Amino acid sequence: MNIFLSDVVVGTPTFFEAFPWHLLLILLAVIVIEAVVMLLFRLNGFGKVLLNSLIVNVASTVAGYLLFTRLISLSSVVSSLTLWLIFFLATVIIEGLVMMLLYSGRSKGKIWGVTVVMNLASYIFLYILSYF
Repeated sequence: MNIFLSDVVVGTPTFFEAFPWHLLLILLAVIVIEAVVMLLFRLNGFGKVLLNSLIVNVASTVAGYLLFTRLISLSSVVSSLTLWLIFFLATVIIEGLVMMLLYSGRSKGKIWGVTVVMNLASYIFLYILSYF
């Protein structure tokens, strides 16, 4: 069974099945991964990028849940890879818009670039995790 909550797009990992808080742990890992990417792009210090990563991921997770409830019927029609792509694009758009608000003084190109890179990193992590 796949769970699509925007950034938290994972198949239920067998390693975490006995642990009821696995989705929270996964979301926290994604927040840290994306904060590290923001830090590498020198958007702010670690505390600030961690807070901003939390903000954008909460926004995309809530939006992802709402999107998932609308697209659940499509899961039998489109491939899993297509759903991953839909949620990746939705995540980039949602998080990019929130990032634009959080970093309004920065270059739009840089913000969108950081958003794509941080989501590529977190989606690669989630994709790999979905096989455990």
